[in-house]
Amino acid sequence: MREEFQRTLVLVSVSLGNSGDLTVRAKRLLEYCDVLIGEELKTTSTLLKSLSISKQFLLCNEHTTPEEIRSLGQTVVDSGLTVLISDAGTPGIEDPGRELVGEVLRRGGNVRSAPGPTAFGAALSISGFKTSPFTFCGFLSRDSSERKMELSRYLKPGHTIVFYETPYRYKAVLRDLDSVLVGMGEDRTIFFCLDLTLDSEFQFRGKLGELLKILDTLPKGNPVVVLSQRKEQLNQRSFSKGDKKPSFKRFKK
Repeated sequence: MREEFQRTLVLVSVSLGNSGDLTVRAKRLLEYCDVLIGEELKTTSTLLKSLSISKQFLLCNEHTTPEEIRSLGQTVVDSGLTVLISDAGTPGIEDPGRELVGEVLRRGGNVRSAPGPTAFGAALSISGFKTSPFTFCGFLSRDSSERKMELSRYLKPGHTIVFYETPYRYKAVLRDLDSVLVGMGEDRTIFFCLDLTLDSEFQFRGKLGELLKILDTLPKGNPVVVLSQRKEQLNQRSFSKGDKKPSFKRFKK
C-alpha cells in the first residue's frame, strides 16, 4: 500500500461513535500508513488499541499552532502515506485538519479521501427535510449576541440549515435560536439529535417550543441541529403529522 502513495495526505473518516461503522479501507490505511496524525491523544490511542494497531502518531487539533501546522505539512510532503483522522467522522470539516490540507497543497503535496460518516450528512439524511438547497453552518459563535446575528443571516435565505454545537453549549444555543425565530416570525420544524449512531441516540422532530419544554432533562451528548426550509417551501404532506405532534425517540439496548 505504501508504494501507491507518495507525498500524500489521506483524510480517513472514522465512525461517529459506533465502532462498527469504520470501513475496511479505513482500517487498512491506519495499519499501513507511514505517518498517522490524530486529533486528541486519548481518542486516537483508544481507536488504535481497539484495532490492535501499535503505532506512534502526531496530533493536529485546536491547540496546534500555525508553526506546527507548517511542520506537519512538511512532514507529509517528506513522507509516503500520511493518514489524518479526527476524533469522530470526517476530518477537515469543522476541525483543524482543514488548515493542514491547505498547507499540504501549498507545499505541492497530494490530498486524497477515504470517505465515510459525517454527522451533518447523517442528520440531514434522516431528518425528512428537503435537502436541496441546504446551508451547513458548522459551529456557531460562542457569544450569544454574535450567535443570534449568525442565525439571522443563515435563516434569511429560507434554506434548510444544519449546524453543530458542543455538549456544554447546545441548550443556550437552542434558546437563542428560538428567540431569533420568534423575532423573524419564522415557524419551522426542527430535527434535533444527540449521540448519532450510539445506543444513547436521541431524536426529536417537531416545533422548537416543544423541544424547549424538555430541554433541561436532556443529557450533554453530541448534538446536530437541522431546521426545515420555510413553511411555504415545505412539502406539507411530509410534515403535516409532525407539525401537529412532536416525535421523540431514544435508542438504547
